[in-house]
Amino acid sequence: MTTPVPSTPSSRTTYLPALDGLRACSIALVVVSHAWLGHIVPGGLGVTVFFFISGFIITRTLLQEQAREGGISIRGFYVRRLFRLMPALFAYLLLSVIVLWFIAGSVPWRDVAAAVFYYANYWKIAGQLVNDPVVSPIGITWSLAVEEHYYLIFPALFALLVRPDDCRRALALFVFLCIAALAWRARLYAELGPELEDTGRIYMGTDTRVDAILYGSILSLIVWYYPSALRLWQRPWAFALGVALLLASLLYREPHFREVERYTQQSLAIMLLFPYAILHASWVQRLLSLAPVRYVGKISYSLYLHHWLVCVLLREYGANLPWLVRAGILFAMSWLLADLSWRFVERWGLQMRQRSLGFPHTAQNQPR
Repeated sequence: MTTPVPSTPSSRTTYLPALDGLRACSIALVVVSHAWLGHIVPGGLGVTVFFFISGFIITRTLLQEQAREGGISIRGFYVRRLFRLMPALFAYLLLSVIVLWFIAGSVPWRDVAAAVFYYANYWKIAGQLVNDPVVSPIGITWSLAVEEHYYLIFPALFALLVRPDDCRRALALFVFLCIAALAWRARLYAELGPELEDTGRIYMGTDTRVDAILYGSILSLIVWYYPSALRLWQRPWAFALGVALLLASLLYREPHFREVERYTQQSLAIMLLFPYAILHASWVQRLLSLAPVRYVGKISYSLYLHHWLVCVLLREYGANLPWLVRAGILFAMSWLLADLSWRFVERWGLQMRQRSLGFPHTAQNQPR
């Protein structure tokens, strides 16, 4: 591997508006798939893109801090995560508790604890999450658990392996872990077979899905340290190849591929299309940077949470409504709840974060 040449200071601090646009596309896939179109729209791909974006932004944020301060503050990292994630999550859980009490007459407090302490993915895999008499609105927090587990170990790895002029040790480890995750999925499938899909063991496990986040971190390091190599990816052919690989991963339905190789192929595809769509002055970047699209991306965290609560209510009280009416209610109510959460909860959390860390607000992409 050639010696890394860090990118210029200006490129290190640039806000990437198209990144919020990509997040909007991801949440659109998730919400539309849950609008009773899961057999057509790949909501799972939206989650994979969310994972990738989180890895990219978290790594980019730490690289910026290291360049600015000469190192990273692990305490500051967790304070930022706390104020970014917890206010909206607690507001959602409070609303979910009220809904569950109203619908079922009781609250599954162990499910709530699984969401608060970020083990909802394995709680759900173990079959402990309450699904009857209603689908639990807390189940949607499984993907937050995957990301939080990554956040628990990543700052320490970054501090140990990433230097201002060298990221090769980090790249080597991350590539190894991506290969290990693929091998681990293959091992699980060989031992447990196709019934894994019904349990969600591979789909929701941190150990089996963390590579999607790692691929985002890998690309962030490449963008930062190897800008000359990035130019090759900022070509239309790379974007087209990435789209083709994504489509192929959706069309090929063989069970082993879907449980084992699919997530690797999708992550590599995102790596290919990301530079042209997000980091290059392309027509895709301009489209993703439109203000309405970026706004959907900004509220995507709350939208991800609250749309599932609306789904639960519609399954309980709107099952006999025409599909178009249910879909319209889902989109409208989800947007309303997410907008309120963004305006009065998430933004408050960001303000508290700024006060606690004592730095002024600057435009930047926020990890989910």
